[in-house]
Amino acid sequence: MKRKARQATRRRPARPRMVRLPELDDRGQIVQMLHEMIAHGETGPILTGGDLDADWMRAHLSGEEAVGGSVATPDQDVVDEIGRALGVEQASDAEVRTSDEILRNRDRFRWHLEREAADSEEGRPPRPRRGTR
Repeated sequence: MKRKARQATRRRPARPRMVRLPELDDRGQIVQMLHEMIAHGETGPILTGGDLDADWMRAHLSGEEAVGGSVATPDQDVVDEIGRALGVEQASDAEVRTSDEILRNRDRFRWHLEREAADSEEGRPPRPRRGTR
């Protein structure tokens, strides 16, 4: 005897209720901030140490709003964001290294890159690097 196949009744998934957040009510400010970030990719909250309220263009042009600038920023104690802004980012579980060690390692072969760029601009063939033979 064959069993009758039941038709599965499909229910629509319940829609999540919309939660009104007062800080998101004015979406015009959010859209304006996104337009600024797209138009000026060279600057943003990374340069200001994560401070969304800082003037990013002043941080980029004069350094006033940047990390270590003349404008004090309250609650700027997130070390990872400050390190990222200064170019000395480290993993949280990494061995402790000073900023000097990080920058020295980063800039170790920088002069090679500058010399190669100058050579290529003037049409000279690239020079062989020491220790790469």
